[in-house]
Amino acid sequence: MRKSGFTLIELMVAMVIGLTAITSVYSLGAAMSRQFYEEQRVATSQGTSRVAIMELRRDVSRAGLFGSPNGNLEPTCDATPPSLPTLGGGTGPMGAFQYYADEDQSVLDPQGNNNVVADRLRILTSLYLTDQLLVHSASIDGATIVLQSGNQAYRRTFSWGQTAGPFTSGSAPTYLTGDLDWNSAWGGETASWKGIAQKGARAFQTGSVLHIETDHGRHFFRSVFGKSGNTQDEVRLQITPALPIGTACLPGAAEGATVAPLQWVEYAVVDPFDDTEVGADFMDFEGMFYIDLDPTNPAYQLKDGGASPFEAPNRVLVRRLLDSTTGDVRLNSTQVVAEFVSNFQVSFLLDTNSGSATAPTLSGSSNETTINANPNQVRSVIIDLGIRSPIEDPTIDFASNTDAGTRFEVNDAQAGSARVRHMHIEIPVMNVARKNL
Repeated sequence: MRKSGFTLIELMVAMVIGLTAITSVYSLGAAMSRQFYEEQRVATSQGTSRVAIMELRRDVSRAGLFGSPNGNLEPTCDATPPSLPTLGGGTGPMGAFQYYADEDQSVLDPQGNNNVVADRLRILTSLYLTDQLLVHSASIDGATIVLQSGNQAYRRTFSWGQTAGPFTSGSAPTYLTGDLDWNSAWGGETASWKGIAQKGARAFQTGSVLHIETDHGRHFFRSVFGKSGNTQDEVRLQITPALPIGTACLPGAAEGATVAPLQWVEYAVVDPFDDTEVGADFMDFEGMFYIDLDPTNPAYQLKDGGASPFEAPNRVLVRRLLDSTTGDVRLNSTQVVAEFVSNFQVSFLLDTNSGSATAPTLSGSSNETTINANPNQVRSVIIDLGIRSPIEDPTIDFASNTDAGTRFEVNDAQAGSARVRHMHIEIPVMNVARKNL
């Protein structure tokens, strides 16, 4: 009887087939793993973009709400036109927009490897209130305004029973800054309808703009700089400069005039570790992670002297509030809207015949001088936001002449480049447009 078995050749063929199968399975698994992580990166980028666009849409669409597209064009009796500080010094119109082309380009792309844009956008709008309040009266010297308390708009702003939250005079963390002095004594009186609730305190804090419109169509823009007592359960606001009470421009004591506090919002691309831009403790997470997150930390440097795995620079799009009198960033008002930003481009659709009897003429513009001088001409704002993957893909080569907008060179000392996802949106500005109808 003949013995059965495998020959050497059969064993070698079986081993080759087995190795081929194992290699195929491994390659398929690796490909699936890469695809999974790539889809995760895409989903993260798209999610970040959507959140940022939602924030931008909300603020931009409200530009000019309860304010004016261009305060210089409103009828007033002030000898000096209302103004806002500009980024480079000086002042500009008290308008719905300020725009600075490529202001943060050197921050976003310090090595100049990428063909990207990093604009800066400022918006003047009403963030906290959905109503205009009414003036009960003003002091004889015009330096104090008393708000009417017998209407629903007032009650929605200074709600019954709401605590005013932490104040500047307390030891707890606070959100109010400046000299407004909504102190703890006022906060304790909210239950008896004497205090200031959170929404009202935020809206009227120092550095906000008060837009006062009389029933005769006169417009005045003032800065809130303090509260004036708590008399007879009334909210009294100190303003500067004083109103021309008792004149032909503002007869009586301003009864029936409307008041709306406006806030100045800025979107900018910044380095989250730059203390001059975001404050000293903005990225202070040592208590949470037990490690210093600064890119210069030696823990992030490879032992062989290679590039840091931290993938610097991470540049973020922030939203923050500005003081309307100084242009300074308000304390604790900076929030990150999007991380790993690769492009932030703002352009405008203008009606160059705005305010005239001539039919509207729409044209696109990114001219900083034109827009800052004529914010009343803006009809819509066009945003192009790019978000890159946090890690460079070593398999994707970067060529600046062909990959602009789709690839981002994070660190030219490392192989590969980051992928970029773009979102493009046009936001109509109805509060500005309807003022010119």
